Amino acid sequence: MLPFPLRPTHDLLFKKLLTSEDSTSILRNFVKDLLGIEFKTLTPKKTYHIDSYKESFEKMTIKLTEVDILAVDEEGSHYTIECQIQPHHYFQERAIFYLTEAYRSSFGNQEIEAFIKDNNFSALRPAYGINIVDFHVFDKEQEALQIFRLLNEKTYQPFLGFKGKEPLILSFLSLKNKHLEKNHPAYHWQYFLKTGEVRQEAPSYIKEAKEKIDYYQLDEEEKTMIMRVNKAEESFNAKLSTRLIEAEEKGEKKGQKKERLKWEQEARENVVRMLKDQMPIEKISEYSSLSLEAIKKIKETHMD
Repeated sequence: MLPFPLRPTHDLLFKKLLTSEDSTSILRNFVKDLLGIEFKTLTPKKTYHIDSYKESFEKMTIKLTEVDILAVDEEGSHYTIECQIQPHHYFQERAIFYLTEAYRSSFGNQEIEAFIKDNNFSALRPAYGINIVDFHVFDKEQEALQIFRLLNEKTYQPFLGFKGKEPLILSFLSLKNKHLEKNHPAYHWQYFLKTGEVRQEAPSYIKEAKEKIDYYQLDEEEKTMIMRVNKAEESFNAKLSTRLIEAEEKGEKKGQKKERLKWEQEARENVVRMLKDQMPIEKISEYSSLSLEAIKKIKETHMD
């Protein structure tokens, strides 16, 4: 048994899963199953390697304006893939930002095939976004997979651009939402990303994906790096709880009540996540700076 729950949505495993040199088939089928788009090739802009991952982590070069995974197909269309586990305010706006940044990234690039001289817009290529989220972005009673595109308001005909392709498509797959038909291609991906397990009837490439990120098949550097990433996340949660305590110490003065309630809610949500991950309450108390009694109360209220 692992000392902590480990899922494919872990940052290191997610990148290893989809952007390793031998993950071409997994990446291609992943995008095809979630977007329903046909293409010949799909290549990640950055290929996973433990050394480059360590360097990015140590130098903190992963920024808010950098999407988790960016891939390009044979026609230059861009595919953004983002995995967000913690709830994020304005996540819809963030997803649109990533998508439009990918769309405009090729503006004026004269090296692009079929670039028309003196027309920078001819270099623009379609951009398609996939967002894996472990929280409810939309109504929890709606479908787990939501796909948005530009359509004519009356005829519902799609807006077409380069070579008759849709210029922008944005999708969200919620791991929290249960409403996804079992015959949908994304069904087995949702189950795998949510649990780390693969159903017997799942496609072979998803079974291959599970083998690729099996913890006991990772090298020692990857295992060490996973522990470092986990520790960094726990530190973030602890800082969040500290801000809650600081807000409480300020009291209920005018203008502070709203801030206190906000951090209280976020702290509760973080404790609930750690409880769902079966982390011992003693450890949760250590990371969150909350008392055992407070954590037990949250457990009774939100987990029973």
